Amino acid sequence: MTVDKNKFITLQEKESGGVTYGDNNKGKILGSGTTGNNSNTLIEDILYVEGLKYNLLSISQLFCDKNYNVFFNNECCMISDKNNNETLFVGKRNNNIYILYLDHTSSNISCISSNDNLTWLWHRRIAHVNVDKLNRLAT
Repeated sequence: MTVDKNKFITLQEKESGGVTYGDNNKGKILGSGTTGNNSNTLIEDILYVEGLKYNLLSISQLFCDKNYNVFFNNECCMISDKNNNETLFVGKRNNNIYILYLDHTSSNISCISSNDNLTWLWHRRIAHVNVDKLNRLAT
C-alpha cells in the first residue's frame, strides 16, 4: 500500500473500499497498480490509499500468493524468486524497520553478500529456517 502515485509503474485509479489503520482511522482505496525496479521485476496489486503515512508491503502476500521467498536477518531483508532463487529486491534494517530498495543496485546487495555463504546455503537447505536459529544449531 502507498499514498505516493510516483511509486507506481502502472496505476488504475478506482475507488474500491477502504482500509483500517492501526489507530482505527480509515483510508479510502483510490486504486491499484504495479511497482518494482523498472525492469522485468514487478510487484502487482499494490493499493493506492489516501492518508497512509508509510508505504507497506505484505510479506504474507509476497510469500504465499506471489511465489517469492522472503529472508530476514538482523541487518537486511531479501526477496527472491522461488523458482530460480534470483535476488529481486533487497532492503536494509533502519530503526527496527526494513526499508526495501526497489532499485536493485550493487550497493543495496552488499548486506546479502556480507552474509556468510555457508550460513546462507544451510538456510536454503533447511527449509529457509531463521538464520539466528541456524547459528544456535551450529554452536
